[in-house]
Amino acid sequence: MESIYLQSNKDRYINFFSCCLLVKGFERSAIYDIQRENIEFIPNTLIDFVEDIKGRKVNDVLEEYKHNKIAKEYLKLLEEKEFIFYSTNNFFPDLPALSINEDTSIFIFTTVILSQYIYDNIDSFARNIQLLGVKRLHFHIDNKDCMEQVHKILASLEYSQVSNLSFSIPYQKIDKKIYQNDRVKSIVVFNSPKKRTQQNSEVITDYITIDDSNLFLTRFRLYDIAISIGAYNIANNYNLALYKTIFIDENGNIKHNFSDKNSYGNILEDFEEIKTNTVKKISELWNIKKDDIAPCNACEFRYCCTATYLPEKSQTGYTINCNYNPYTAEIN
Repeated sequence: MESIYLQSNKDRYINFFSCCLLVKGFERSAIYDIQRENIEFIPNTLIDFVEDIKGRKVNDVLEEYKHNKIAKEYLKLLEEKEFIFYSTNNFFPDLPALSINEDTSIFIFTTVILSQYIYDNIDSFARNIQLLGVKRLHFHIDNKDCMEQVHKILASLEYSQVSNLSFSIPYQKIDKKIYQNDRVKSIVVFNSPKKRTQQNSEVITDYITIDDSNLFLTRFRLYDIAISIGAYNIANNYNLALYKTIFIDENGNIKHNFSDKNSYGNILEDFEEIKTNTVKKISELWNIKKDDIAPCNACEFRYCCTATYLPEKSQTGYTINCNYNPYTAEIN
């Protein structure tokens, strides 16, 4: 029996919220709820069902599927999860594929391995980070007594555009003054004797018992997916994982990720050199979308995945060797 709410809307049209995005995979599909920044895994047949009922009257759908138990369960799920709504209007436009407010920063996401070389030139580093427009910056520090370094880094970035600053550091006592800096959002403490998570002000600190040897190896992880309108817009037009994202090694070399054997410039070079040469070279992979890469093009995560795999040219297009298998929905 249909719900009372469904019964009372029989003469209305079924509409799918435009902030809920359907993404079909091979083994399963997903609904990206970009308003709640959440993901719901669904059977592939549910996407076909949604496409069939969108814009139709409730009464017509109930009549067509009156003997279909699975269809009724699907309708109940869509209603309970608030993916659909009923109205007298049967047309609501979809979200545009390209945001008109695309970020104008040269680079947005940056990870840097702090070395003595970079630390000794921290002001030059911070100046280029500012000119590049970096918004999210992560420092990895391999120093068991690095609080002084952290404070100097914070001071050097005082007037920068960085709005999200994070650190990974060895186990040690953290100076509470760091938690008072509005830019600091998270800290990973490795080699901790005990695994735990704590929050101080707005800062999330994760204590992990493992070392830092695998922290920056490229791997797909569920907690690294990005569910937002900004991420979805980028993924529709670029490679979300690589777009405006750089990795800076201990020598200041600018790369795509930790495993990248190529260098596209140095963060301590003259800014104009970075702007004209580095950006031109490193941005070549930005336009290779996940839709053009196997097996990403069969994956339900292709519009939210931030794993920085570098696509390799093949006879049929581009490929990567990912630890997530969309054909079995298993993470290795």
